Amino acid sequence: MRGTKSLPESHCCGVELSCTLTRPVVRRPIFLSSYAISDLHVLEDLCHGVYATSGPSAGQIASTHGVLLFVLKEYVAMNDDLCQRFDLNAHLIQCEQIFVSALEHYEVLVVPSFANILALTMGMIKAQGEAKPSLYWTLACAAATQCQSLGYHREASYRNIPSGKADSIRRLFWTVYCFDKNMSLLLGRVSNLHGLAIDTRHPATATDRALRPWDESFIMGIRLAELQDQVLTGLYSPGAASKGPLERARLIRDLTAAMEEWRVAFTQAVNNPQVFHLSRGNWDIAYYSTLTLLHHASSATETGLFVSSPCVHAARKSLQAHLQCFPQYQDSRLLSDGEYINWILLYSSFTPFLVTFLHAIAAKDPESVALLVRVVGTLENLRSSSSQQTSGAERLYQICATFAQLGQKLVESSAFPPRGMDDPSEGPSQLAGEDAATADDGAGFGFPAETFSEVFGNVDFDPAGELLNEWMGGQPFLGNWVDF
Repeated sequence: MRGTKSLPESHCCGVELSCTLTRPVVRRPIFLSSYAISDLHVLEDLCHGVYATSGPSAGQIASTHGVLLFVLKEYVAMNDDLCQRFDLNAHLIQCEQIFVSALEHYEVLVVPSFANILALTMGMIKAQGEAKPSLYWTLACAAATQCQSLGYHREASYRNIPSGKADSIRRLFWTVYCFDKNMSLLLGRVSNLHGLAIDTRHPATATDRALRPWDESFIMGIRLAELQDQVLTGLYSPGAASKGPLERARLIRDLTAAMEEWRVAFTQAVNNPQVFHLSRGNWDIAYYSTLTLLHHASSATETGLFVSSPCVHAARKSLQAHLQCFPQYQDSRLLSDGEYINWILLYSSFTPFLVTFLHAIAAKDPESVALLVRVVGTLENLRSSSSQQTSGAERLYQICATFAQLGQKLVESSAFPPRGMDDPSEGPSQLAGEDAATADDGAGFGFPAETFSEVFGNVDFDPAGELLNEWMGGQPFLGNWVDF
C-alpha cells in the first residue's frame, strides 16, 4: 500500500479523448448504463477533476481511470468507431497502469469519499475479472465501511444533496451493497452491510425509454441481493442452527415464493438487446445457483442426508443456463473465454454442480452424468483456448473433471446400488443415512470404503474429496478452495 506521495501521472487519455468520450454524439457505453454510475455528467466531472485541475487526489485519479478502463475495454471489444480515431489499446494499457497504481494508495482504502468508494468499486470489478475473490472481498469491506461512515445507507443523509448527485450516490451505494451480498453468499461470510440499518431509497429509474430497462434491471439485482442475504442469514448463519425443522421449512417456502416472484418480475427490454440478452443468461445462472443453495438447506434430516427434487431441478437449471450462456458469449465476442470463466463461473456457487453429481451417484442417473460431462467439456474448451487462464479457473476445471469422472464410474459400476429415485420428480435422492460413512470411509462419498477402493484403487480425489466432505458437512460455500 502506497502513501500519499508519488501519485501516478494522469495523462492516460488526455483532454481530447476524455472530452470525446463524454460527448452526447458518442455511443453511450453499456458500462455506464448498468454499473455503479449511469450519469454521464459524473464521468465528465471525474475527467475534469483529473485533467483540468492541479493536484488531484489518489481517489480522483483511481476512480477516473477505473471507469475509463472499463469504458475503453467496451469500445475495443465492440470495435467502436473511436478505434479508428484513437489508439484505444495503447490508452487502455496506460489507463490500467495508472488505475492500479493509484488504487494502491492508503488513502483510497481508508479515507471515506465518493471518489474513493467508486475507485474501490472499480477495483472489485477488476478483481472479479482476474479471479481474485480475496482481493475483491478486501475492497468490498473497505467500500462498505466508507459508505457507512458517510451515511450513504441512511436516507436522512441525502436531504441537503442535489437530486442528481444524490441519485449517483445511491447508485454507488447499492452497487456496493450488491457486490457485498453476492460475495458474502459465495464465500459464506458475514455481510458488511446489514439490512436493518439501511433505509436509503433505490436509485430512480430513467425517463428515457431506452435506458429505463437497465435501471429496472439494476433494481432487480438489488432485490436478488436482498434475497441472497436472507438465504445466508436465515438458513446458514450460526444463529440459524437453532431453528427447528418446521421453521426452516416455512422459511424455505417463503423464500422460494419470493424468488419465483423476482423471476417473473424481471424486465425484458433494453437499449441493446444483444447484450441484455446475454446478461439474462448471467441472471439465470445466479438465480438458479441461489435457488439451489436455498433448497439445499433442507437436505439434512434426522434419518440422513438427502437432495430434494426442487434442489436437483434448480441445480440442473443452473448448469443448463451456463451451457446456453457460454456459446452466446463466444459468438458475441464481448468477453474472451478467460473473462467468461473468471467473471461468471468463478463467481457462481459451486453447489449446482455438486448437487447434480450427488444426485447422479445416488440415483445412478446417466442423464445427470451427461450434464456434468457437458459442463466439463465447456471448461476444457475454455482452458485450452484462453490466454487469460488463472489458477482459480484451472482448479475449477480439475475439480469438476474429477467429479464428472467419479460420477461416470459410480453410475456405470454394478458395485454401487442406487441410493435414491431414478427420477428427481419422484422423490429425494438419499446421499447418506445413519449407517453410511460420509467422512473417513468411502472417500467421503457415503459408500463403504472397501467397495469404493475396488473401483478406484488408490486414486487421490483431493481436493475434490475434501471439498465434498466440507459441503456435506453443511458448508456449501467456496471458502478458499479456488486458491484465492
